[in-house]
Amino acid sequence: MIESRLPHRGALAALSLTAVTALTVLVALLLSLYAPATAHVAAGLTLTGPAIGPDENPLDAIRDVLARQSDALLRGDRDGYLRAIPVERQELREQAGRRFDSLTALHVKRWTLTATSMPERRADGWRQPVGVAYCFGADDCTTVDLRVDTTWSVARGRLQLIAYEQTTRPWDTTTLTAKAGARVTVAGPADGEQVSPATLDLVLNAAEAATRTDDRFATSFDGPPQRYFVYVAGDAQWQRWYDGSTRSYSAAYAMPLQPGATDVVLNVRDVRSDAGVTMLLTHEFAHVVTLGGTVPPAQAFWLTEGIAEYIADGDGSAMRQDLPAVRGYVAAGRWDGSVTPARPGKDASLDDATALYGIALLTVRYLAQRYGEPKLLAYFTEVVRRRQPLDAASRSVFGADWQSVSKDAAASIRAAATA
Repeated sequence: MIESRLPHRGALAALSLTAVTALTVLVALLLSLYAPATAHVAAGLTLTGPAIGPDENPLDAIRDVLARQSDALLRGDRDGYLRAIPVERQELREQAGRRFDSLTALHVKRWTLTATSMPERRADGWRQPVGVAYCFGADDCTTVDLRVDTTWSVARGRLQLIAYEQTTRPWDTTTLTAKAGARVTVAGPADGEQVSPATLDLVLNAAEAATRTDDRFATSFDGPPQRYFVYVAGDAQWQRWYDGSTRSYSAAYAMPLQPGATDVVLNVRDVRSDAGVTMLLTHEFAHVVTLGGTVPPAQAFWLTEGIAEYIADGDGSAMRQDLPAVRGYVAAGRWDGSVTPARPGKDASLDDATALYGIALLTVRYLAQRYGEPKLLAYFTEVVRRRQPLDAASRSVFGADWQSVSKDAAASIRAAATA
C-alpha cells in the first residue's frame, strides 16, 4: 500500500494509493445468492438454487443465478434479492440485506455479474471466477470492473454457493445511508452513532464547494469525474474500510479503484468545520482529478501531494497552516535542502509530516509562480502521469535542467522558512 498524507487542522489528509492489482478482491454480493451447503446438508434445510444433475457442468446454472440476483437488485426487489437464501441462514440473510440496503442507498444503476470461464472442478465443488461491473448515480455511469473468486457445490441436487472472497468496500461491510448533491454523493454508517445526518449534511455542503475548484483543474487532465464519492467513517469503519489507514496522522485518503474511478474516505473525527472540511476535500478531490484513478510513482510524493496542496490553497489557508511547521523543521536543521523529499513514515509526527507537505507545497508554488500554472500542470503530467525523469521533463516543459530549477526552488523555500 502506497500512502501519503495532507495535514489539516490537527490531522492529515491522505492519498492512499494501492495498485489495482493489489486491491482486496471484492465480493459482488454473491454472498446473497445461496447459503453455504455441502452434500450432507441438513434434511430440514430449505432447498434453494437451480436443480443440477450429478454430472452436469454448473456454468449455465451459475450464470442464471447471477443474472436473477442482479436483476432483483436493480429493480429494488429486496424480497426477490433475498429469496434464494434459506431462512435458516440468518447471518447470510443479514449480510445480504445489508449489501442490498447500502447499494440501494447509493443509487446503484448498473450491476452485472458475469461468469465467462469454465468452472474448475475441486474436491469441494467448483471454483468459478466472476466478473463484476457496477456503478452508482446516473444511468450512464461508468462501471468499475472487478473479479471475484467463488466456489459452488451441489447439495440435494441443488446448486449452492459455498465460498466467496470478502470485500472491504464501504458498501460491502457497513449498512450505509447516503446523501446526493449535484456533483457529490456522501455516505456514512446508517446507525448514526458517530456519523449523524447533520454531519453528512456538513460534509456534502463542503464537498460541493470543493468541486468548484477541482472541476476547474480537471480540465487540464481527464476532465471532471461524473461524480465524486465520499465515505465518512466512524472509528470502526476507519479501521475496516479498504483495510484501514496505516498512517497515524491521517484524516482522509483517496483510494483509486481503476483508471477513472476513485473513492474518498474521510475520518469523522476530522469533521470539525465547514471551512476545514472544504479544504480537506479540495485536496482529496485534487488527487481524484490529477491522478485519474492511477497510482503515481512512489518517488513523486512531493509533486503528487504538493499539487494537491496547491489546488487546496486557493485562499492561502493551506500555506498558513503548513508554514509554521516548515519553519520549525528548517530551524531545527532537519531539512537537507531537497525539494523532492520522500513521503513521511507511517509513524512520523504530525509536525514532521506537516513540514514535508509544506515543503512540497512551497516547491510547487515556486514552479507555478516562476513558470506559470499551465507549465506546472504540464510538468506534473510528464513526471507523474507519463513517468518521465525529472530532468527530462524539466528541460521539455521549463526549458531548463532540473538541477538549476530545484536549486532556485530550494532557495525560495529557505527564504520563506526564515522570513
